[in-house]
Amino acid sequence: MTDVTRRILYVDGDREAALMMKELLAPHQLDVTGTDEEARVLARRHSYDVYMLSGGAPGSTSVSLCAWLHRIDPRTPIVYCSSNGTIQHQQLAIAAGALRYHVKPLDPGLLKSTLGLLLKLGEIESRRAMLAEEEAIHDELAQRSSRAREAVVSARQRAQHAMDCALRVKAYRAFRDAGGNRANFERMWPIVSGP
Repeated sequence: MTDVTRRILYVDGDREAALMMKELLAPHQLDVTGTDEEARVLARRHSYDVYMLSGGAPGSTSVSLCAWLHRIDPRTPIVYCSSNGTIQHQQLAIAAGALRYHVKPLDPGLLKSTLGLLLKLGEIESRRAMLAEEEAIHDELAQRSSRAREAVVSARQRAQHAMDCALRVKAYRAFRDAGGNRANFERMWPIVSGP
């Protein structure tokens, strides 16, 4: 499957099936519960890499649990396992958010292969989300840097304009004190518009 230990929530009221699943998925942390209520509590409390639901568990309305899990955690894949393998039931489970549907009795090799694929897809999705977040941060920093550069350029232009104005005033005073008139001064030093 994968070398990294993953956390899986398995919902099944059949204790023997739960024990078999724990053995089958031994390298991973498997949280097992028998009811939808317990599953909802665990799903709120922990972050899972995969949800596995067994249809027909006592006290279970697994299709509605599937829809609920998909609504609160749309990125985590759901595997639905049931002895009711009708097309209508499969369509219900898929419509509720299950990515895979396995008919009981389960084929251990096929189930492990499915989980391996879903876990790998989860890793890819996590990396994609992380890269998208990093790209958004990079874009925000680039925009801030651009705005800061524009502010610095604008401040320099305003400072230069103020200095030019101050020099112009001093030059005019000196020109006037030397007997020059304003019209001659304006021709020699025309006004330059500011930033």
